[in-house]
Amino acid sequence: MKKARIGVVGAGGIGAAAHLPAVTGLPDDAELVAIVDLDEQRRTDAGEKFGCSNLYADLGVMLEEQKPDIVVIATPPHLHEPLAIQALRGGALVFCEKPLTGSLESADRIRAAEVETGQWCVTVSQFRYAGGSRQVRDSLRSGRWGRPLIGVAHTSWYRGPEYWDIPWRGKFATEFAGATTTQAHHAIDLLLWLMGGEWSSVSAIADTLSRPIEVEDASVATVRFADGALATLLSTVLSHHQETKLQVMAERATVDLDTLYMPLLEEWSVRQVDAEGTTQVVADWAEPEEPVQAHRAQLADIIAHWRAGEQPELTIAEARSTLEFLTALYKSSHTGVPVSRGEIVAGDPFYSVLDAGGPTRKASR
Repeated sequence: MKKARIGVVGAGGIGAAAHLPAVTGLPDDAELVAIVDLDEQRRTDAGEKFGCSNLYADLGVMLEEQKPDIVVIATPPHLHEPLAIQALRGGALVFCEKPLTGSLESADRIRAAEVETGQWCVTVSQFRYAGGSRQVRDSLRSGRWGRPLIGVAHTSWYRGPEYWDIPWRGKFATEFAGATTTQAHHAIDLLLWLMGGEWSSVSAIADTLSRPIEVEDASVATVRFADGALATLLSTVLSHHQETKLQVMAERATVDLDTLYMPLLEEWSVRQVDAEGTTQVVADWAEPEEPVQAHRAQLADIIAHWRAGEQPELTIAEARSTLEFLTALYKSSHTGVPVSRGEIVAGDPFYSVLDAGGPTRKASR
C-alpha cells in the first residue's frame, strides 16, 4: 500500500507530544518527510527524536521541495487559517489542531480553499476516536438504548496562573477564547456528536473569575437540540478536582464517561433500570478493543480515506458546526439571551470574531 508522505508544522507542545508520535507510530501507512518550525532548536530536537532530516523554517519551501500528501498543523491557533490555506493550495490534505480557527468567517475562507483546491481540511477531534467512543456512538445511532434525551459534558480541569506565561496563551488575538474552546473543546464536540449533532439553541454565561487572562476561565451553558433533547455544559480550568465527565441519558439506558484527558473503553459505563426499579450495570454492551492512541487513530482514518480518494471525516462543513456552537455560546453570554443555530451570519460581529463580546467583558473587569 502507498504510504502517505506527511509534513508536520509545529514541533513543540501538541506537535511533539501527539502528532509526531502519531505519524511515526504508523510505519506501514505514513512517512514523516518534513518538520516545520520557526525555532531552530525545537525543529532540530524533533528531527533527532523522530528520525527526520528534512527540517524547515518555512512551510512554502517545504511544500515546494517535499510535496507532502498530508500536512499536520500543530501551531498556536492564530496561525491555523493562513497555514491551512497555504497547505491546501500546495496540494496537501490538511490535518489541523483545534480550535480550527477564530471565526465562522475564517472557517468559510478555509472551506472556500477546499473547494478551490479539491483538497480537504480535517479538524483534530481525538475524543471521537478514543477508546469506546465509536461503540457508544454506534449504539446510540442504532437505537439500541432509545433516543438520547439529556446530555452532560463537564470539563473540570486545573491550570495555574503560570500556564499562561507562554505569550500567545490567554489572549483574544492569538488563542481566540478560553476554557470552553481550548480545554473543553473535545468534550463538547464529543457530546454534540453523541447527541446527534443537531443542536438548535444555546444559552450561556462565560466569564473570567480568577486567572490573569483576557479569555474566559469558566462557562456554563444549556443546550436544546432539534429533536427536543437537552444538555448542560460546564467548562473550567479552576477545579482542584480534575475530571472530564460525559453523560447521555437515553430512553432505555444512561451512558457515562469518567476520564480526564483521553477516554479509554474501560472508563465508559452503561446502566439500565430493571423491572424491579433497580439500577443495574450493563456488562456486555461493548466489544473488546485494542488500546487506542486517538491522534494516531484519527490520522489512520484520514490516510484510509486519502488512499481511497474519498472525503475524510470532520472536514470544514462538519467542524464548522462545533465552531458555530461555540460562537453561539459566547454570543449568548454577551447578549444575555439564547442564540439559535443559523442566526450568526455575515454582518454579525460574532461571524467575524469567535468571542466578539470578550473584549467588552475584559474592559469591565
